[in-house]
Amino acid sequence: MTTTHSPTPEDWRARVERELGPDRDFEQALVSRTLEGIDVQPLYTAAGAPSEAPAGAVSPRGGGWTIAQRVDHPSPKEANQHLLADLAGGANGCLIQTAGADGGVELEWIHDLDQLLDGVYLEAIPIAFGTNGGALPLAAQLSALCAERDVAPEAVEAHLGMDPFATLAAQGSLPGDLTDARREACELAGHAALHMGRSRALAVDASPWYRAGGHAVQELGYALAAYAEVLRWLTSAGMSPEDADAQLVWRFDVGHDLVTEVAKLRALRLLHAKVLGAFGAVEAAPLVLHATTSPRGLARRDHWTNMLRTTLGAFAASMGGADLITTLPHDRSLGTPSALGRRNARNIQLVLAREARLDHVGDPARGAYAFEARTDALARGAWDLMQGIEAEGGFGAALTAGGVDEALRGSRESLIAELSTRRRPVVGVSVFPPTEDAEPPDQHPLEDPDRDARRARLAARGDVVLGPVDDLPHAIRAAAAGATLEEIGEGLVRGAPLQRPPLPSFREAAVFEDLAPPGADAPAAFLACLGPLSAHSARSAFAEDLLRAGGFSVARSEPDLGPEALGEAFHASGAQVACVCAGKGADAQLEEATCTSLRAAGARFILLARRPSGGEEGVDAAGHTGHIFAGCDAATILEDLRAVAATSSHAEASR
Repeated sequence: MTTTHSPTPEDWRARVERELGPDRDFEQALVSRTLEGIDVQPLYTAAGAPSEAPAGAVSPRGGGWTIAQRVDHPSPKEANQHLLADLAGGANGCLIQTAGADGGVELEWIHDLDQLLDGVYLEAIPIAFGTNGGALPLAAQLSALCAERDVAPEAVEAHLGMDPFATLAAQGSLPGDLTDARREACELAGHAALHMGRSRALAVDASPWYRAGGHAVQELGYALAAYAEVLRWLTSAGMSPEDADAQLVWRFDVGHDLVTEVAKLRALRLLHAKVLGAFGAVEAAPLVLHATTSPRGLARRDHWTNMLRTTLGAFAASMGGADLITTLPHDRSLGTPSALGRRNARNIQLVLAREARLDHVGDPARGAYAFEARTDALARGAWDLMQGIEAEGGFGAALTAGGVDEALRGSRESLIAELSTRRRPVVGVSVFPPTEDAEPPDQHPLEDPDRDARRARLAARGDVVLGPVDDLPHAIRAAAAGATLEEIGEGLVRGAPLQRPPLPSFREAAVFEDLAPPGADAPAAFLACLGPLSAHSARSAFAEDLLRAGGFSVARSEPDLGPEALGEAFHASGAQVACVCAGKGADAQLEEATCTSLRAAGARFILLARRPSGGEEGVDAAGHTGHIFAGCDAATILEDLRAVAATSSHAEASR
């Protein structure tokens, strides 16, 4: 009888260490670390996975998710055309971004909202509004519109998006102070619970933390702390924890790191259940999660590659159990999205739902050891962060004191370091950049051609006497009489506006794109390739890719040229920067002679395409300037190279 041996993780590791050899450490070679400080192992097994998630912590999906496309053209008329095209093209919801620093629809009064939603059955689709600091005037306008169209407000599913913490962080101000925000949030949530049925008044928006360069533990921890604060507001006003929770929508950005993003959304449900339990909730409905592919991951250079990143983000959102998903158009980073960009954004989700059938799967990552381990690690880290914030007085105090900004600054610097060294590559920008910049697609300018006509109609309305707006029914009557959002907001009794420096909105691709802005000259760089093509091809391809990422045009020498011929070829190229590319184990004397020849031919900056090694006195004396290799600080090196090239150009121009 033959017995079989099932290898254990210890057997596997012993075999791997033998394969690595005595000179390579297992941890250094195969274990990496995320920005959250989590070690990523090369192998996950059942023994290392956490226990099964508590029942109900992951919401079973029924009927798929809502494709909620962003509507943000300034003109309500143009935005309406975009919205109707999205709905006809497969979307079944929308995210209306009202005008602000990031653009958006200019909604001033009920006529604008009516024009925006013309042809839309209000009770047929979820209507989400962008995150804001005071949604009470918006709720009044929407309720007045429902009455005008003879639609019962309780039949409409509107996400009004009030989140004073996220608004204060992202925009740097609130219309009043946090005491005013608390009062208005309680008034709005109470009215919505009684009169607006399926609608949700408030939001917990984690996107400002992600867009400022934060990592997943910070997103979850800050969102959780804000959630606890809002729950305290609402329960102190007399709502039960279950009813208070039913007034909230969670909003998260998703990036293109699949494992982290899926685990982040799964961890959110675990944490949400834990906080609700701490508030004494017995049986609450699953949370509502709205995920958006983040603008942090969008590139301007070779913007077509954004479709790769938005597809990964939408895929992660669907695997993580999002109830609504907004996919940003791939060309949004260039300005107003084109019709093609909007269509592709919809179709990404349609393919995932209708062809990949992901809308029929609930929690597909469940039981996958790597996903379960990351989910557990993120949940534990976020819980610890939230507990620390609670101990210091809650999220409002932490946000206004500056501790959140300091923590995000540190994570942003760590992220920039990973981007600069290309350990976190951006396809089409820091790796595999285009050989030449493509022409951007035709796009309409971000302006409202009907603005003057709309303002004239508003001016002809006459005066609306409001008086102090003390509750939402009063605001609804004012909206029906023609009061603007601004007038209703001014009628609310508020203290002095709360202000603080807004968080930065960071784009990962900008680390390299800012080195060579659109329209900037492409300085020349010369690759001095030593030996036959088979010897130097790997390093010369690496060097060319890195230099193109910095906006250089790259010329290669012919193979097998000697030092003197390489110097002549360099001089003929007109470049100021040279990079010597030799095969592994190349002759040091040949490198030295080549550097000498290049320096004599006028090279002001000479790189070696390899790691530094001992005994480089010869190439140092010959004038080499630095090295490029996998893991080097590519962005800093390219910045120095472009400074050299710019100095040379100015000197040439002055002669």
